[in-house]
Amino acid sequence: MKKIETIIAFLLVAVCVTASPVLPPDTTFHYNDRKVVISEENNEMNISVYHRNEQGDTVQSQKVYEGIFSEGRSIERVYQNHFDIAIPSILKPKSKRNRNVDASSHWAGFGIGFANLPEGLDFNGELASITNQSRSLQYNLNLIEKSRLLGNSNFTGIIGMGIQFNAIHWQTNKAIEVEDYKSIITTTEPGNEYRRSRLHYTYLTFPFLIETNRSSLFFINAGVVAKVKTASSSKIWKNDERGNKQKIKHPGELNIRPVTMDLLVQGGFNDFGFFVSYSPFSLFNENKGPKANQATIGLQLYF
Repeated sequence: MKKIETIIAFLLVAVCVTASPVLPPDTTFHYNDRKVVISEENNEMNISVYHRNEQGDTVQSQKVYEGIFSEGRSIERVYQNHFDIAIPSILKPKSKRNRNVDASSHWAGFGIGFANLPEGLDFNGELASITNQSRSLQYNLNLIEKSRLLGNSNFTGIIGMGIQFNAIHWQTNKAIEVEDYKSIITTTEPGNEYRRSRLHYTYLTFPFLIETNRSSLFFINAGVVAKVKTASSSKIWKNDERGNKQKIKHPGELNIRPVTMDLLVQGGFNDFGFFVSYSPFSLFNENKGPKANQATIGLQLYF
């Protein structure tokens, strides 16, 4: 009410001013979110106040006050009714459509998943399913994200950068070692088994994704993730001939592909989701290691 009273006081001043020839008989003022229309006809002054607000896809129009002034009488009315008109975005002028460059998207965040290297063939032509799936993990730390709406569609393009850490644990008494410049699956004789073995490799990741369902909390996106290897190593724990614990580390390239890619699908609700990835290329260079196309499924928390 205080706001309306302030406007009415302003109008009374305007009425006095309109007696001057400086102001034309039909005048429109804009005061904050109010439109004030002053008209004069047959020695009668009409002052109308409208509430005007445009926000998103809703245009509100509301007449909040009307005053009629003439010699010897005055009529004032305060209106409470209003109406809303929803205007579809496609009917708006292109200059007023929502064209935000930065759109809601899902890449930056932290995730963890179970990694697997499906069965492949070793150099002896034997089937080799050697991963310990319950302990083999992939960690995603996605640091940079940039998104853009694709035209006037509900699709968003996403690029960015992240780091992917992989820790592949092998089954009992199996390991990856380099012999004659080739990475091979090795085992040892009974009584001298490997206690455990692990392969580490790290990539810088660069996504190229398309996301949809931007208008709701549920989302899904998919695309490819280019990967550049930054580090790799293999560690083996076993007992020596005297029964002492021994750790053997094999640093270096290990014939892991320096550049590769993943096919990625993500989905979820708000800032929490899942991801599934698969590499169409073997983890190791051609003819330099066993066939192993990594597949991972896990959960992701988005920043």
